[in-house]
Amino acid sequence: MKTKSIRIDRDIPMKTRDGITLYADIYRPDNQEKHPAILVRTPYNKLNSADSEYLSAVDGAFAGYAFVIQDTRGRFASEGQFFPGGQEGQDGYDTVEWVASEPWCDGQVGMFGASYLGRNQWQTAMEAPPQLKAIAPQITTAGPLSETRMSGHIEWEQSISWFATMAVDMIDKLEKQGKDVSKMRESVTWALFHPLEVSSYLPIKEIPYFNFEGISQGFQPERVEAILALFKTEEGLYWDYSRVKVPCFHASGWYDLFSGSLFTNFLNMRRKGGSDLARKGQHAFCGPWVHARYLLPYAGDLHFGPLARGISSFAKEHHIAFFDKYMKGENIEIPAVRYFVIGLDQWKKAEEWPLSQTDWQRFYLHSGGRAQTASGDGLLSREDPANEPPDIFIYDPLNPVPTLGGRNLPTGRLVPGPIDQTPIEKRHDVLCYTTPELKADMEITGPLKLHLFASTSVRDTDFTAKLINVYPNGAAYNLAEGQIRARYRKSLLKPELVTPGEVVEYIIDLAATSVLFRKGHRIRLDITSSNFPRIDRNMNTGNPFAQDAKGIPAMQTIFHESAYASYIDLPVIPEE
Repeated sequence: MKTKSIRIDRDIPMKTRDGITLYADIYRPDNQEKHPAILVRTPYNKLNSADSEYLSAVDGAFAGYAFVIQDTRGRFASEGQFFPGGQEGQDGYDTVEWVASEPWCDGQVGMFGASYLGRNQWQTAMEAPPQLKAIAPQITTAGPLSETRMSGHIEWEQSISWFATMAVDMIDKLEKQGKDVSKMRESVTWALFHPLEVSSYLPIKEIPYFNFEGISQGFQPERVEAILALFKTEEGLYWDYSRVKVPCFHASGWYDLFSGSLFTNFLNMRRKGGSDLARKGQHAFCGPWVHARYLLPYAGDLHFGPLARGISSFAKEHHIAFFDKYMKGENIEIPAVRYFVIGLDQWKKAEEWPLSQTDWQRFYLHSGGRAQTASGDGLLSREDPANEPPDIFIYDPLNPVPTLGGRNLPTGRLVPGPIDQTPIEKRHDVLCYTTPELKADMEITGPLKLHLFASTSVRDTDFTAKLINVYPNGAAYNLAEGQIRARYRKSLLKPELVTPGEVVEYIIDLAATSVLFRKGHRIRLDITSSNFPRIDRNMNTGNPFAQDAKGIPAMQTIFHESAYASYIDLPVIPEE
């Protein structure tokens, strides 16, 4: 039964196993009954984390749940020292069991939250607190590292803007301790408002803006490669799904930082989840959205229609239905996959991912050796390549291709979502491979991987790719993107520099998308070697990350011939 009134209790304390007090706000039905609880653990201030178009605290309370939002260790109202990742698993376990024991809780606890809050859920679920019954992570990773990090890169502008935002509360806490934080605050504020300038600072190891005792331990880019040494196996790069024993509701957006992780988590829990209930209780939900709590019907340059709005997507209702099914035992049918098709601007549902009816069609890269710019002769087609000359471009790390839309974090100055790529497609370090105009509508829904045969004149470099929807008027809107750092082409944990001039197959993961290419549109692949400052630029020296004050240009050669046929397999969905 839905409740008619709720109550809110602020700053309710809880002690962790090591004596640290964490504080939570509790939204719950205003009655004397016991209710299942939904827990959110946030480093972003519990007051700010109460509202989300995926599901808000107020909506959860009115749906009959005690909605608990707790500041994580060292953040805002809670005691202790914050360190990203930190003790979130243990603290999450302690909090779940505390919530379950409260007189207003019936002993069942679920978890909810986006991004870092989603990561907290995975870390808690792997600790397997007995009273945890379900989790609903949105827009989050498939392990301790992000998708971009798994390709060997850093989300560079995001790292700077995110840490500058997080440092504000750290500075406030130091000031309350009586420390002089005036220079620290001035430096961090400048970085917060000028992330592009900070991103361009060389060498990275000497960035001065966060070099202060009390905050710098969370921002240490020079330790990027040392952090990788902490992982002993490739499996350790992902969550240990076998330790997660509860159903999961995975939600994200096609333009989110972690859109690929949504399906990595979904599929791995189906295969490896720690219980039969967990393996069967997996649900994925993906809209045309960016990395945000508010589900807008537009992003970048495009509007996706009325059904893309948060309220029209029924995101809240689907989350409540998930918790009702697995925590209240209600007999509710929930599709395994619910996804939004861009271009069609409609929602669809499925029981498998990739979709069972997928017709995988291989599209090859072609050219006469002049694929530079959108006006070049680059072609994308299903014809096998013959003896074609390669395409060559020069990548200069001091003149990288600028980021234009895509999977960006909105905390900085980069605009996320689809933006017309024609300005950068005029550059001679951008190769464009385009199909002829489509003679009929074509839906592409599913994962995307590009197999690129290339050589380089240096020991280490990058290759990046974007899938583009070219409109009849020439506008070219990005749909999906990915990249690979050459030294990590075989393994993130066992890097190997390349031999200059050697032809190597690079597999670039572009995550996933769902789009209807309309008749008269064209499909395009853009290939280059930088996407700055969204990802850090490779200085092409082969030196460790963050060390170089100067870079060297690289001559990049892209092959598309019978012996080295570069291609992408597109998941085409036949007409119903």
